[in-house]
Order: sequence, then structure tokens, then C-alpha cells
Amino acid sequence: MLRIVSGKYKNRKLIQPPKEITRATKDVAKEGLFNSLGDLTNLTFLDAFSGSGNIGIEALSRGAKFVTFVDINKDAIQTIITNLNALGIKEEAEVIKGNFFNYINKFNKKYDIIFLDPPYKEVINFQLINELFNNNVIDNESIIIIERENSLDDELLNNFAVKTLKYGRTFMYILRSKV
Repeated sequence: MLRIVSGKYKNRKLIQPPKEITRATKDVAKEGLFNSLGDLTNLTFLDAFSGSGNIGIEALSRGAKFVTFVDINKDAIQTIITNLNALGIKEEAEVIKGNFFNYINKFNKKYDIIFLDPPYKEVINFQLINELFNNNVIDNESIIIIERENSLDDELLNNFAVKTLKYGRTFMYILRSKV
């Protein structure tokens, strides 16, 4: 069972989809990430490859004003909706069933923070981040978080200010524009 680690919904339980379709971010990694981000009051947040919605719901608990959840799996989508309804926060979120990589040019808003936690076999590279910029999903003020099991490609490391958090085999990369 997952739980919210801080904020107005602290210690509330969340359900998760079957473990064979998602990989939940551990509490210690989630807490370290959000402590590194600081105040989320009134920020918009995109939780891509959402799974249970654990990360986006943590963002709402810590003050984010709106979260978009994207996942391709129908069980994950139903889990996110169930978790949002249980907390009474469905109006603070939108849930999109679809492939994030195919949806990039369909977003109709810009996000302050995006969290990318795809299956580890998927590639998050400089070209993808550029596509997010080019489609106005993010701008130079946005924070990009990538959860991986290994290091980022050199082009990302060279073009962004990167803070790396490591929890066991999990790496969290917090990217900010150098501009």
C-alpha cells in the first residue's frame, strides 16, 4: 500500500495497480525529491507514466494547484481516478489515457514541473525534452524530473543544470534550464 508522505493529505493511503504494470516510487525517494523541490504552492505539475498517481497526488498534497496525469494502461488510469476520488480532489486534476510520447503535441497548457518516470527501457533524451519545449509544454523556468535506473545521456547532462538524487538503484535527476 502506498501513502502520501507529507502535506495536507499526509499518511493517507493510496491504492496501486498490479505491480507487474507499474513500479511505485519508494517513500524515501519521493520524500527526498519533494524536499529538494521545495514549495509547490500554485504550481502546475505533469505526472507522465503515472501508474497509481502517487507522485502527482503528493504534489497536490504539497500545494500544487493542478496536476495532469498521463498513463497508457487502463488499470493505472482507473487507479488514479479511484485515488483522486477517495481524496476528493478530482477537480484539481485531469487524467489522460494515452501514450505520453504520442501526446506531447496535444497538451494545451504549460507546466511548471514535469515528472517523467517511464518504464526503464524507454529513452528520455535531449530530443524529447526539446519536443516538450517546442510544443510549449515547458519553458526555461520549468523543472524536469526524470526517474531512471541508470545515468542520463550526455546531451541532457551538458545542456541543463542537473541535481542528482540516488536511492538504492533509483536515480532522480532534477533538470533546470541553464538560461
